[in-house]
Amino acid sequence: MGKGNNKLIDKVITSLDWDSIYEVNKCFKHGVGDGISAIPGLKRKSFSDGITKLDIKNELKSLLKYVIDNDLNELIYGYWMIFWTNAQWSEEYLNQLKEQMDEEEDDDIDNIILDSTLEVIYSPQRICAIENSLLKDSKSEESDEIKLEMMLRKALEKEQYELASKIRDVIKLQNNNE
Repeated sequence: MGKGNNKLIDKVITSLDWDSIYEVNKCFKHGVGDGISAIPGLKRKSFSDGITKLDIKNELKSLLKYVIDNDLNELIYGYWMIFWTNAQWSEEYLNQLKEQMDEEEDDDIDNIILDSTLEVIYSPQRICAIENSLLKDSKSEESDEIKLEMMLRKALEKEQYELASKIRDVIKLQNNNE
């Protein structure tokens, strides 16, 4: 990892309000290393083991180093969201733009300087609900109810009273669960 990247990490770490993060962490009883994947150098520690601000800082520092070392565009781990833009990526894109601009004979692009950016968002709670899945669930319940009613009618028409009785029991169970 380059010197500039270490300075960037230190700047991010010192810019955060650790008192607030610690209080929220205590409130929600979050441990460290609570993400779904294993990150090298990051040890899990449950809330009950006495989490300190230093533990939380070290967790974030490990995550930031992991993101930069592995050149990841983004990482969502536990309650941290990290977004990394490497200057080298930007430089490659800038070179492509320069080639296009050279064809158009435009020299303004030579004055652009792109730096690496590192964004960290601390989000102790996130919810993602998709409207379409909620609509599908209610439609499937209605269609199940309609299918059962049709099955009941067919069973009664064919004088299959045992089957009709079972279907009626299922309908009653379904209505009681609502």
